[in-house]
Amino acid sequence: MDSNNDENRNGLLALRVNQLDSSELDNEILQIIKAQLSNVFKYFKPGYLSKIEPELNTVIRLLIWKYSVFTNDATLGQQMLNIKYRDAAKFGPLHTRQRWLLGVVLVGLKWIQERSMELSSLTRETTISWIIGFVNMAEKLLKVASLVNFLLFLRDGQYQFLFERIIGVRATFSKPQFVRQVSFEFMTRELMWHGFSEFLFFILPLINYRRIQNFFRRKLRSPSSPNQTRSSRPLKTYKECAICGEWPTMPREIGCLHVYCYYCIQSNMLADSSYSCPLCSYKPDGMKSIKEVSVEIS
Repeated sequence: MDSNNDENRNGLLALRVNQLDSSELDNEILQIIKAQLSNVFKYFKPGYLSKIEPELNTVIRLLIWKYSVFTNDATLGQQMLNIKYRDAAKFGPLHTRQRWLLGVVLVGLKWIQERSMELSSLTRETTISWIIGFVNMAEKLLKVASLVNFLLFLRDGQYQFLFERIIGVRATFSKPQFVRQVSFEFMTRELMWHGFSEFLFFILPLINYRRIQNFFRRKLRSPSSPNQTRSSRPLKTYKECAICGEWPTMPREIGCLHVYCYYCIQSNMLADSSYSCPLCSYKPDGMKSIKEVSVEIS
């Protein structure tokens, strides 16, 4: 009987990646709601929203907590990923006390954090300065403890946040997740395609595809007028690149009657030392043949 309970409990444990994704979804949902709310205040005076922004964020978090954690034992992001909070001791539903403590952390402490700068300035003016030092020290200790807790979470995957460990709640799947049986043929096929993809990632950067492309282009395309010079260039040849066919960007020439984009001719000649014009098969004399296009007006 205990072994069955342990098996069900292991099937309920939420994966680390699911817990991290759920927290990211919670942040994204909050930002989307805040963006919609800011559109309501765009016709108010400038700076009006910034004065009450912490309180508005608190109201949003309070509503989200009320209709998510307090009602369903799960945040909105967790509900999207089939995750919910359970009591860490009994793996049962949350107690009312735990729900209220989560509300204090997710709503109240967030408001204090957003208002901490103004509260510290008021404290500096009206009360004793040692309170500021105490708050700063507590904040530093909390950050260190959160870092240690996150490192422990990466190791065992139990408590993503420090408040979950303190309150005694754990993020689990709503329904048990059983291990999927994978056949030997499936694993063999996956390993074969993985090895093939790794081979392609290694070999493709070594292939000079521009040189191969230019080679077949020279073999298959018949030149229109070979070895033409740049004298009496027709006006229409300025309107398109001989390689890409678009309007030439930073037009260049190599000695024939055709014009090229700077990137097109530069990249092709760097990749292929025996490059020739794809339209007239004119072969330039190296990179020094690339020159800016000059127009003679008579």
